[in-house]
Amino acid sequence: MTAVSHRPLCVVPAHVAGDPDADALLRCLVSLWSTPADVDVLVVDDGSPARELLTPLAAAVEELGFELLRDHGQTGHAAVINLGLRRACEEGRDAVLLAPDVELNSPGWLDALLARTDGEGRPAAVVGARLLYPTGDIQHAGRIFSQLTRKWAHRFQHGPGNLPAALRPCRCPVGSGLMLIRHETLVRVGLLDEAYGLGAHDLDYCLRVFASGLECIYEPASVAIRADKADHASEPRLALARRSRTRLLEQWGDHDLSPFVMEAL
Repeated sequence: MTAVSHRPLCVVPAHVAGDPDADALLRCLVSLWSTPADVDVLVVDDGSPARELLTPLAAAVEELGFELLRDHGQTGHAAVINLGLRRACEEGRDAVLLAPDVELNSPGWLDALLARTDGEGRPAAVVGARLLYPTGDIQHAGRIFSQLTRKWAHRFQHGPGNLPAALRPCRCPVGSGLMLIRHETLVRVGLLDEAYGLGAHDLDYCLRVFASGLECIYEPASVAIRADKADHASEPRLALARRSRTRLLEQWGDHDLSPFVMEAL
């Protein structure tokens, strides 16, 4: 029987298509190592096409004291992340999702996520962080829904990083760039929907959390940097993204999303 650890399991999905992806991932992992947090780290290979880069990557992961789980399929982003979430659930742990292009620069990022309560004073089921572009502007501060366009967007995206409204916690869906999922949430809500190929899996999960009677909270005190990189996705990755958009519409197109409508500044 696997020994139960009370340390959260940090799951980092990695899709390495070339040197820029490998460099970004290494910066992410080094930042995770250098901002001490009481977590175990599992890097999960998301069918990386640059297989030749995985050997030096594996050596770097081992040197940092982390674990690399190689996945040779193209089963989709949610399925890859679920490899880590399933382990966290089985081992009785909270899970932290960390995107491979995020760099941590605040030593208290984990404590702020763990301390976050919801509107009823319970430990928040899912907690998302404030992500900033390298310029200091906001990349992610939770998600909002526009009843005009019928689309989801990041709250206050491209606004100043210290915008007062973005410095207040908010009850809303959050992104998996840096996200805490409590163990109790994994037990009650389950894992990610693997029908989501690439993107929208975190949004769907948050909506499922709300539908279960729990809450997702944006916590601005947990902050990290996320690069604004150009998207040069391959056709297979683009197909996975299209699959996710279709799935989101199928699952939530007829639901009342008014609790998450766009805010006015």
